[in-house]
Amino acid sequence: MVFSETGPWSPLSEEQVNRYRRDGFLLLPGVFSEDEVKVLVAEAEILYSTDGPSRTFEADGRTVRAVHGFHRDNVVFHSLSRDPRTLGTARRIVGDDVYIHQSKINAKRALDGAPWPWHQDFVFWQREDGMVEPKAVNIALFLDEATEFNGPLLLVPGSHRDGVIPPMRPAPKKGRETWESHLASDLEYTVGRSELARCSEERGIVSATGGKGTVLIFDSCIVHGSGANMSPEDRRMLLFTYNSVRNVPTTVTNRPDFLASRDTAPLTLEEEKG
Repeated sequence: MVFSETGPWSPLSEEQVNRYRRDGFLLLPGVFSEDEVKVLVAEAEILYSTDGPSRTFEADGRTVRAVHGFHRDNVVFHSLSRDPRTLGTARRIVGDDVYIHQSKINAKRALDGAPWPWHQDFVFWQREDGMVEPKAVNIALFLDEATEFNGPLLLVPGSHRDGVIPPMRPAPKKGRETWESHLASDLEYTVGRSELARCSEERGIVSATGGKGTVLIFDSCIVHGSGANMSPEDRRMLLFTYNSVRNVPTTVTNRPDFLASRDTAPLTLEEEKG
């Protein structure tokens, strides 16, 4: 499937890129149409119901929390990952050819979706995968409306400019693989209370809310997290993490391929093929 664009689409403007550099994130409403989102939601629900190690659960053991690595073998998401609105935007932000280091769809199920503690993404990619520099960017697509009630993503504007914040680490839980603690509500590397207070004191905290089809671009070092979904509506969100081909991890990761892709070939836009 090749996605049809919602009206005219153009690359990010210089002003938008500068705002992203300053704040560490950019929220773009209405990038994908309602019909396109319906297709993606249907595919997401198939993934949620498909057994496999890339599917993780909330603490209750039955509510799907997320699915990872789907861009590799799902035709619809493979096409989406090479759309100008995703890949083209990532290239503009990174300023280089890119590959997908990680992909995931967070489920954030109604009433059962648990929090994601405050953290920085790059810490995981640096310590677990050997990524050298924070040159990766997250391109997130809202599959549902994100409201103040259903656990939207929260961000500390400008916190990416502080670099890597030494993370807190909870005591490891027995009986699960190390990488599973990178995906659970008791996240392995978190930003502590004092560090959060320090970096948000002047900057504040913003809530990334918006309608279906909204795209959120955010830096790999921005401090972010989300609360529990207290509403009767799901808050599903799809994320592609694009990394510069000049920033490929230098060590062999112990994490599964669906968390840290070994395919680092530069991606090509659908329209550039042939």
